[in-house]
Amino acid sequence: MEATAIQSVEKNITMVALANVQPSNYNPRKNFDEASLVELSESIRQQGVLQPIGVRPIEDNRFEIVFGERRYRASLMAELEEIPAIVMEISDEVAEEMAVTENLQRKDVTPIEEANAYQKLIDSGRHDVQSLAVQFGKNENYIRTRLKFVSLIPEIAQLLEQDEITISVASEICRYGEDVQKDVYDKHLKEDALHHSWRGMKATEVARNIERQYTTDLERYAFDKTLCLSCPHNTNNMVLFCEGGCGNCANRTCLAEMNAAYLTEKAVRLMEERPDVPLCRENTNYNEIVVERLTAMGYEVEHLNCYAKAYPEQPEAPLKEDYDAAEEYGQAQSEYEQELNDYTEKCEEIRTRCEAGEIILYFRVESKDIVLCYMTKVTYASNSTNQEQTLSPMEKLEKQDKRNKEIVLEKTVEDTKKQILEVDMSECKFGQDEDKMIYFFLLSSLRKEHFEAVGIGEKKPYCHLTDEEKINIITNLTSKQKAIIRRDFLIANFKNAYGSNAIASLLLDFAQKHMPDLLADIKNGHNEVYEKRHQRIEEKKAVLLVQEQAKQEAEQSDKQQSEAGMQTEEQPREEDIAA
Repeated sequence: MEATAIQSVEKNITMVALANVQPSNYNPRKNFDEASLVELSESIRQQGVLQPIGVRPIEDNRFEIVFGERRYRASLMAELEEIPAIVMEISDEVAEEMAVTENLQRKDVTPIEEANAYQKLIDSGRHDVQSLAVQFGKNENYIRTRLKFVSLIPEIAQLLEQDEITISVASEICRYGEDVQKDVYDKHLKEDALHHSWRGMKATEVARNIERQYTTDLERYAFDKTLCLSCPHNTNNMVLFCEGGCGNCANRTCLAEMNAAYLTEKAVRLMEERPDVPLCRENTNYNEIVVERLTAMGYEVEHLNCYAKAYPEQPEAPLKEDYDAAEEYGQAQSEYEQELNDYTEKCEEIRTRCEAGEIILYFRVESKDIVLCYMTKVTYASNSTNQEQTLSPMEKLEKQDKRNKEIVLEKTVEDTKKQILEVDMSECKFGQDEDKMIYFFLLSSLRKEHFEAVGIGEKKPYCHLTDEEKINIITNLTSKQKAIIRRDFLIANFKNAYGSNAIASLLLDFAQKHMPDLLADIKNGHNEVYEKRHQRIEEKKAVLLVQEQAKQEAEQSDKQQSEAGMQTEEQPREEDIAA
């Protein structure tokens, strides 16, 4: 009997046609064990569906599953026509929460499905970690650990789903960013990993390996680490590692950005304090991101090809409380005063030489800091003119400003060259300005004997037209001058004519128009040679033909004689007949 869309069975439960039921996107469960479904379908064939599914009505007299998708799938396998259901008039939000909650109470939900379900409930805005812990009877650390699995890259999440790695190992890996996870998977967790495989390792071993290979000691960086103290990517905040100090950073992207932002801000501040000291960077140990940002902000970062000496650092005074004996403190104080005196003298020497123009100061952009350095002008400006070496700070800035303006034009031209190939101009009319541009390029083929015809005076035989001369020529071209330029361009390209190629055909057509008599003489001269050679070849061919005919006649004669002899042998003798 065909099932109806909805048929009442008892209060709150109705029979719904399976053909009118469809799964929803709310169900956190994405994987259904096939063997388990077959087993359930056999049970349903014998006993029916013992527990109704939950559905809600949608358009066109159809229903969407809120919970019970596994029973729905098993019923389809059992070839049922209808299934008992509780029909609920609920909103999308309530339906999603019910679907997630009902499935989270199942024992076979995977860690990744569980993580995605918790995240959905939090994203709905109606739950936080505390309320989820109460609702599902879990502690807050358990919920937080599962939520971290949402950040696992798909490859590692699949390994967890397939029990290739443990929950403890996944908990350690998900502490790190996507770049670290991808590298760990490619090198240590793939089936064909080239490096030492980490599969089967304990979580403590995996954690130590990642900490050693993929984290950086924050002590090496100069930026403010206040935010790092509470950051989950700080190894001090990971259970297995808490050895004091600033800790190690496990988030490479964040670390690089914090460092770049700090260095950029410091460079700008230093330039405001000392505008007479230029920025520089060397071939190695510089922060490329910082250099790019400073350049984009309008600061010039000079590229030094040789090493600049670091400016001396001021020594630190000893603290009395750090010494047990007064004699030790007195000795340290004496050494400090000597170091301070040496430091003062060195700074004074640098200042004096800088004012005399012997050395130049720089703020050097390094990978992790901006430091003051200096170098002698002779070393730096060995290829510069004396005038450039004696420029005042104001003149240097003006020269730098002029160069910056030139750079604007250079980069504008370079970027335009890249983009102009992408612009469709096929529908635009070819203008007079474009016609002049054509002649600018055609002038590169103008023959020297025609320089005077286009308005250029006598030049040395080896001299070519300059770009400035070409611009002047194309300003007011006459028809005769245009014809000269175009023909010289054609003649220059006829150099590529050879044999029977297309350019050769065009060359002969051009010559036929402009020098028919000379072309005829050229053709006749070569044809005369050809005719003589042709005659000799024909004579040799005639001799060969006679020889070939004689050979064929001889072969024919030999063949006939051979056949006649064979026939004679085959005829019976008279005495044989008589016998």
